[in-house]
Order: sequence, then structure tokens, then C-alpha cells
Amino acid sequence: MKKYLFFAASALALASCSSDDFLGENPGNVQNASIAINFSGDAGKITRATSNEGDDYVKLDKQFKVYGVKTTDGTMFHNVFVDYSVWYDENLTTSNTNKWEYVGNNQTIKYWDYSASEYRFVAGSPINAFTYNKDLENISTIGTVIKSATVTGLAGHIEANNTGTPLETNPVYVAKPKIVTKDNYKEAVKFEFIRQQAMVRVGLYETIPGYLIREIKFYTADKTTKSNNVILTSATADYFVGGSDVKGTINYDWTKANPSYTYTYDDTGLTKSQNWYAGKLCTTKPLATKLTDEVADLYGTDKDMSDAGYFTVLPTPSETDPKPILIKCDYTLISDDGSGEVINVTGATAAIPAAYSKWEANTRYTYLFKISQNTNGTTGKPGVNPEGLFPITFDAVVTEMTDKTQGTTTTVATPSITTYQEGSVTKNGIEYKPDKAINVTVTNDKGEVQNLTAGGATVGSVAVYKFTDAINEAEIQVKGLTGATNVPGTVDGNVFTFTPDAAGYYAIQYLTKEATTTEPATPAAYTYKVVEVK
Repeated sequence: MKKYLFFAASALALASCSSDDFLGENPGNVQNASIAINFSGDAGKITRATSNEGDDYVKLDKQFKVYGVKTTDGTMFHNVFVDYSVWYDENLTTSNTNKWEYVGNNQTIKYWDYSASEYRFVAGSPINAFTYNKDLENISTIGTVIKSATVTGLAGHIEANNTGTPLETNPVYVAKPKIVTKDNYKEAVKFEFIRQQAMVRVGLYETIPGYLIREIKFYTADKTTKSNNVILTSATADYFVGGSDVKGTINYDWTKANPSYTYTYDDTGLTKSQNWYAGKLCTTKPLATKLTDEVADLYGTDKDMSDAGYFTVLPTPSETDPKPILIKCDYTLISDDGSGEVINVTGATAAIPAAYSKWEANTRYTYLFKISQNTNGTTGKPGVNPEGLFPITFDAVVTEMTDKTQGTTTTVATPSITTYQEGSVTKNGIEYKPDKAINVTVTNDKGEVQNLTAGGATVGSVAVYKFTDAINEAEIQVKGLTGATNVPGTVDGNVFTFTPDAAGYYAIQYLTKEATTTEPATPAAYTYKVVEVK
């Protein structure tokens, strides 16, 4: 499965302007023209959870902060830009060729020094959120080096906020550190500004023929609390982090040609929990029945939620190992034929595999749970009566903030089958197309990916069958594969790949129990997942 890709960035550009001067003491460094340092701020395709959208300068709030140093002998670094503010200005000047100005307010124009072997730059936005920290331990031997930065003002949703003041989640951007060597002084130097928040939304809808879902309740990890707010729970304590005005430290690593940074949260003001709360579903009307329903019906409501159903969240700490995320709920089925029949379902459970559970900076995540006639909750006494109706299914969509998107659709049962096709994400869900490969993975109830084989007779074997007419998993269990056409596929480790050649319904068959020939003989048992190709 492809790793989620993250967003396009801003650019810090160094451009040219004409002059007869030259910089540097070494005649070998003489240039035909001095080069003024200029900035530009391209924010790229970044989607914000606030109203701060539009052109690049709007996304960066018309400002960012820069710190830059140079070295003239390969070992000793010297300050060039000391906490310089850069702001958007339509009036072009020698120091502003891209509508980004830094001269003024006790800040002076800067030129490239060709006696310097390299420059190092860091940047962040907004200006007042960043305090750059020099490497004071080595300043006597190597001069000024930006070792770290203290960041303030981060915020992310974690707890239900049904009646309080909306959480202030103003965007904070960190640029990847940049080393510029002499042979690149005339070229644009691009910084990737990464928003240090993510966005998450969780929706539910139902497609159970003849019934409506009411009174749905979700469990916390310890099962002591039930809520109308959708609750995601982790197998790991303190897996989710959030809070208001959270602080942290960026640590820069300059040891590689492409320097990097890591971000560490300060525990002050940080909330940690095994539970994360999404929107509150309405208790006075049935659950949504289609993806085109109103946002409030599909994703619920919360004071911290955007108009599209997203919450701004803090990314999962980098040192945290990803774990499956569970959603557990009870709900009531009410017949819509006027008979008044009621069925209570308890203990319905779905798992988001570990591959989709770690929230990365500057990424949007959508988890769509579809409660169908297949549910793994019990309609009797939990632990005593068998599970029915059939398993819950969910759509997990990751919409990346570049032109690329990817999404998966997962049946949540034991085991669960996940399918992925590149470019399948649409505005409200996932749509598969012919002549593009579909990858299949299978996970157990702990979210662990299983090894697969193609078309065999042992547990773990996978096969695909094409139906022309609409069919679902339950119908296949009853009717079998009559009229279906086998579709070839290949296995690479734990991924089965097949390519649909035309529109239709493709059933992925996973062997969960082998047939036995000893008396009494038993047939093989399969789990199915059907995907529609349009």
C-alpha cells in the first residue's frame, strides 16, 4: 500500500538584480553583478481548516519568519538574517522582485557573498509563533548555527465540544531547513512549508434494506462511557494528542545534504488520550443513508468541526508506533414498514488498520463507516448469542493535499479485506475504474496484515470473480458464484493485485477455513468483499 503523500510547499526564492559591485575578498569569487537576496512565498495546494484560503500570500497570512547564516571558511558560521520578518508587498524593489519584502523596520538589504561556501536557512509562519535557538554549545568553534526552534500556538481537537467555544486552530507552518551552496546562489531556493496540523473527519451511514438506525451509541476504550459523539479508540494509551496553545520544539538535523527536522510536543497544555471524539450524531432522526446526505447527518456536529465535517488535529507524535483504531457501537434497528419492529444490535466493531491510523502533518483523513445488512454486532446477549446480521463495512479515504489522491474501502469483519486503486477518491467517496490495477490486502481483527496466496485451497488464498449484475457479500454466501467469471491476479507478499477489464461487480474471495474430507466432511468457508467498477 502506498504511503500517504503530503502537501506541496512554499518557496523561498533567491533571485538576481543588476549592479556593478561584487562581494567577497577572494578575486576568484568576483562576479559580473551583485545578487540581492529576494523572497517569494508559494503556498501550493494546501487546504486549510480555517477560512484562510486563496492565493499563496493569503495562505501564509502575508508573512513568514526567516533565519539565515553563512560560512566563509567551511567551519565558522556567521549571521546573515537574524529573525527577519518577510511580508507581502505589491511594490517591487531591489530586495523585492516577487512581492515579498524584508527591507524596513531595522532590516536591511542582503546580497549573496561569493566568498561564502554555503548558506543555511530556516523559516516558519506565522512570525510570532517561532523563536529560533542558536547552538550555544558550539558557538565558539563553529559560530552561529540554528539548532532548534520553539513553536507556540498549535491547537488540535481531541475531546467532544458540543456546547463550548470553538477551538482556535490557526495554521502553523514549518519549512524544511535548506543548505544553499555557491554553485546554486543564482537559483531559486525552495522551502517546503508543512502545516503542523492534520484534518480528520469520521462519518457513518446505513444501507440496511427495510430498516432505519436510531439511538446509536459509541464506546470509549474502557467501555465505561457511551456517547452520541463518534469515538475512535486506540489499543495504545495516550495515542491521540490535542489541546489549545500547545508548544513544542523543532530540532534541525544539518548532517545530510538534504537537512530535515523533527517536532516534539511540550507536555504543557497537551492533552493525551486513548479516545478521540468526532461529531455528535442526531438522536431525533435516523442515521444517514447515503454519502450525499447533509454534513450534519453524515458526520454529526461539533463546535470544532468545519463546514465540510473536518476537525483540525495535531499529528500523531513521530515516535509513536501506529496501531489499529477501533470504533465500537450499539444501535437500534427500526423497521420502516410500519410494523414497529425493533432490533437492538450491541457490540458492533470496526477496525481502521494501522496503515491508516497515524495522522501525518498537513494531511486530510476521511473515515466512512457503512453499516449494511452485514454487521458483526449481536442482536442477543453479547458473548452468548451468535453475531448477526453481518459485518460493518467502512470506507477509509485519504485525500492528499496535492493533485494526487488515494483511498481504500475496507470490509470490517474477521478478517477484513481492503482494496486500493490509485486515483479512486471522489468528493464524497471512492469510485473504481476499469483497466487500472486494484490491490487487495487482508487484516485480522488486530489490524495485522496477512500473507496471501493466489487461488489455492489453503487459508489465505485469494481469488476474484466478476459479476455483471449487482450483487453483495450476503447474496454470494447464499447463491454462490453461479454466473461469475474468474479474474486472474498475482500475489506479492501480502498484496494481491488484479485489473478489472470492464464495468461490473468484482467479488474478492478470501479462504478463512479449509475444507475437510474426514467424516464429517465440511466445506471451505470464505469471506467476500464486492467492489463496483464503473
